[in-house]
Amino acid sequence: VQPSVYMTDNSLLLDALAENRFPLRGVAVFNADISDHELERMHTLGVRGVRLNLRFEAGVSGDIAPRMAERIKPLGWHLQFRINPEEFVTVERVLEKLPVDFVIDHMGQVPTPEGLESPSFQAILRLVRGGRCWIKLSAPYRMGTLESPYSDVMPFAQALIAANPDRMVWASDWPHTTLEKRMPNDGDLLNLLAQWAPDAAVRNRILVDNPAK
Repeated sequence: VQPSVYMTDNSLLLDALAENRFPLRGVAVFNADISDHELERMHTLGVRGVRLNLRFEAGVSGDIAPRMAERIKPLGWHLQFRINPEEFVTVERVLEKLPVDFVIDHMGQVPTPEGLESPSFQAILRLVRGGRCWIKLSAPYRMGTLESPYSDVMPFAQALIAANPDRMVWASDWPHTTLEKRMPNDGDLLNLLAQWAPDAAVRNRILVDNPAK
């Protein structure tokens, strides 16, 4: 997945896909004026989605989503969003109308002190239950107030998984850019999934079946 720090320069991502040592899929970042030829080239290399970071200035603007969705729909791609948590209530209807599936980064990053009943988190749960919204179970340190093992995040992760386990995927968020807390161990982050999803069959869906889709 193209990290925000590289903005719209996908050179490293595309070079890695082009090596073709083993099957890979990529999520790129680019503007709506990208050419059809470049979209087709990316698709051939293995790109299957576009990431829109709407939290920070990362090379794209928020109004790009509907236009980008129309561009990528014929390719069968998805949109991936990083959104300010307080904006989920207002963008919920926009996301529901998108003609492609979409992924929400970092569990929506709703601050844990707001609680499970916060309007933002409830909006995310409604989107997940709708079936076209996928959740990336990643970066608990970006929404919790506690250090590892981020116990205040576990109820949020469990609620998302319970809402629709078929729409969950896991990620490490490596290399943990712009992190002000203590740097996590990626093995510890993966081990948290056993607490969030204690059922082995559910974990298999999150780690194998769902990403394959």
